Amino acid sequence: MKHIYSIYLVCVLAGSLAVFQAEAQSFVNPISDLADPFITYHNGYYYYTGTTGGNISMRRATTLEGLKAAPLQVVFTPGGGQPTHFYWAPEMFRINNKWYIYFSASLTTSTNDMRTWVLENTSSDPMSGTWVFKERIYDPWNDLWAIDGTVLDLSGTNYFIWSGVDYNANIDKPQRIYISSMSNPWTLDPGRTLLSSPTLSWENNGNVNEGPEVIRKNGKVFLVYSANGCWTPDYRLGMLSMNDNLNPMNAGNWYKHPNPVFQSNASVAAYGPGHHFFFTSPDGSQDWFAYHATTNSSGACDASRTTRAQRIVWNSDGTPNFGIPVETGTKQQAPAGEAGLPAGSPVANGIYKIVVQSSNKPLDVAGCSVEKGANVHQWDDGNVDCQKWHIQATSDGYYTITSLQGGLVLEVVNCSNANAANVQMWAPNGADCQKWSFVPVGGGYYRIMSKQSGKALDIQFGGNNNGANLQQYDYLSNTQQHFRLEWLGTDEPMTSGVYRIISRQSDLAMDLAGCNTNNGANIAQWTWLNNNCQRWSVEDTGDGYFMIRSLHSGRVLDVPACSDQPGANIQQWDAYGNDCQKFSIQPAGSGFYSIINKSSGLAVDVTGCSTSPGANIQQWTYWGGDCQLWKFEKVSTSSARIANRKMNKETVTKENASSLKVYPNPAHDYLEISGSLGKQEVNAVLYDALYREVARWNTTADTQITLDVKGVYPGIYVLRIKNDETIASYRVVIR
Repeated sequence: MKHIYSIYLVCVLAGSLAVFQAEAQSFVNPISDLADPFITYHNGYYYYTGTTGGNISMRRATTLEGLKAAPLQVVFTPGGGQPTHFYWAPEMFRINNKWYIYFSASLTTSTNDMRTWVLENTSSDPMSGTWVFKERIYDPWNDLWAIDGTVLDLSGTNYFIWSGVDYNANIDKPQRIYISSMSNPWTLDPGRTLLSSPTLSWENNGNVNEGPEVIRKNGKVFLVYSANGCWTPDYRLGMLSMNDNLNPMNAGNWYKHPNPVFQSNASVAAYGPGHHFFFTSPDGSQDWFAYHATTNSSGACDASRTTRAQRIVWNSDGTPNFGIPVETGTKQQAPAGEAGLPAGSPVANGIYKIVVQSSNKPLDVAGCSVEKGANVHQWDDGNVDCQKWHIQATSDGYYTITSLQGGLVLEVVNCSNANAANVQMWAPNGADCQKWSFVPVGGGYYRIMSKQSGKALDIQFGGNNNGANLQQYDYLSNTQQHFRLEWLGTDEPMTSGVYRIISRQSDLAMDLAGCNTNNGANIAQWTWLNNNCQRWSVEDTGDGYFMIRSLHSGRVLDVPACSDQPGANIQQWDAYGNDCQKFSIQPAGSGFYSIINKSSGLAVDVTGCSTSPGANIQQWTYWGGDCQLWKFEKVSTSSARIANRKMNKETVTKENASSLKVYPNPAHDYLEISGSLGKQEVNAVLYDALYREVARWNTTADTQITLDVKGVYPGIYVLRIKNDETIASYRVVIR
């Protein structure tokens, strides 16, 4: 049942606003192109590697977003007597002040011969110095097929955990998870313990347990692995756990959780997420994981997989909560403590439409595809995400151009230098054919030049036709090579002010339920009524976060007891300025923002993604859905006060008017006016809370008038009635 608001005259001052804003960083998935990703943060850099197939390669950057433009550097290629085929899933660890890379590879052209190998580097920088091939790492009592090795450091002892087989030297399904203790970084003590086999009903599509990784927290060790075949959409994560004061070589000390902890999200075309790795934020305060997923709904174990990252939160029972895969192309708040993103000239970082001068049509991803290799052409402006582009400066003076639809970047096919080479969408890989410069040509237009070829983006001869293709060509200074950038404002950082906050999912406003002024009052969504219970003062706290204060009560949005639980309610409370009252408000594209609580790392969310008025506002794991995205529209506090005073005054003056009656009130389809009207022309006008005219009726009647209000949006209004003898105003509610 709807609730009905009164208009209040209370206007609470928002308090002093900080002038300086420390903008929290952001990034967009995918962050790179490799499967089986590994990320670690060390001495100011993220180091990233993954499966290349023929060598060990690495890239580094100061930010996750920066990894997209970082070149892939080969750090090891095989030599004589070393494995030559199928270089899979490298992982890098710092042990005794040296770097070690563990990877899987084969000496033959058959994956049936896969084993695990070790590299060592004494340099403090893993991308300098020399990577020395140590030897194969294996259990001497069970020299069998083995992949996906990782290291657990527990109570001063290192343990090696991997995916292997039961008894055949060559692969014999099912794949299982084993553990052995290590006598040094490249040698296992004899003997292994079986920790997990694919025995649960949801993990036997392909008979695979692989990709084990460990994270420690809250006195426990969590071993998270990938289950099912990577070629299936059922590829997902399962978990074992153990108290960290127990012996990990005793299988009885481990508990296997009965349900998957991370799996496909068809609503954002993220299938088969898995083969992950854990890392911490630069300041060490947050836990994150990187994983690969594909857009292929049937699953895939091929180059369609890309690397994505998102934050881990922790449940009340101490277990990790991985949420669900976040939509690619959606901005997320970057890990805490990241360096600033590079700024570019002449174009500011932001989200734009890129409009062809010759046709006045924007660049468009054909079919709004999120697949690698999708074509790019010009098309009529549809104001859709596949016509919107993140433009981000790189550290080498160029830019990446990323589609808001799917997060892939603009590149020249095969990094060609030829005229008429096609331009497509591809996963970011740091190649020069994915980097662009913007050169002003006058009149607000730019030529966009490839770093790789030095050629210009160009629309093939097609006049003004929809579908005319985007290619590269020698710069000819024609209007098919000139582009206008339309700033969409969606990358503007949040600033202090008074806003109405609108859900993208429901188009309803964030609302102080019942206009309750008490601590603990609930926050819901409701039809916009244009009152101070739906006006929010957004106040910069000077550290990249904001408090959000009700203009009606003067209290701020708050997570009760600083809960870190998904589903915890959002309430209002006295402002203490602690982290559970601070929120990061980050652009997410198309004019919408995510609202992330500083304490919990969870997003402000509409319960059940409901579109109904009255649905509760809670916190939940961020996944980029529409019920977690909000539009901030500035509203005037002065006009609201004037409107409130006018409505209150005119409600009182009706008592001095003749005995007119207005009913029903609240009304739904019709309003009736009855009383002594004297067969004169009657003028009836409906005003909204800002005293703007909404509807007008002119009629002649003796004792009764019927007003049709079916087309009036629900809310609180003033009805002003005037004839030669009477002026009266009434406050009415339309439902």
